[in-house]
Amino acid sequence: MEQDFNRMVATALRNELGDSRRSVKTVMNWTGTCERTAKNWLAGSCGPSGHHLVQLAQHSDEIFDLFLVMSRRRPMITSMSLVRLRAHLVETIERLDRHIV
Repeated sequence: MEQDFNRMVATALRNELGDSRRSVKTVMNWTGTCERTAKNWLAGSCGPSGHHLVQLAQHSDEIFDLFLVMSRRRPMITSMSLVRLRAHLVETIERLDRHIV
C-alpha cells in the first residue's frame, strides 16, 4: 500500500509539474523540504506524510484530487473540477475580450 501511495504521489506531481529540475525546486518551495526529499517524492521512492502532504495539496490540484480519491471523496472532485473549469473559462473570456476591444 505504501509503495502504491508513493507511486501515485509521484505520478500526480509529475503530471502537474513535469519531470525536470524546475519541478524539484517547485516541490522544495511548496514544502520547505530539501532537494533529496523532493527528488525522492518525484521518483516515487518515498512519499510525503502529514503536513508535507497538506502543503502539497495546498499548491497542487493533482495532489488534492489524489487525496480526495484516496479518501473516497470522489464526488467532491467533480464539483472542485467544475469550479476550476469555470474560473479558467472566465479568465480565458477576459483575455479574449481584451484582445478584441
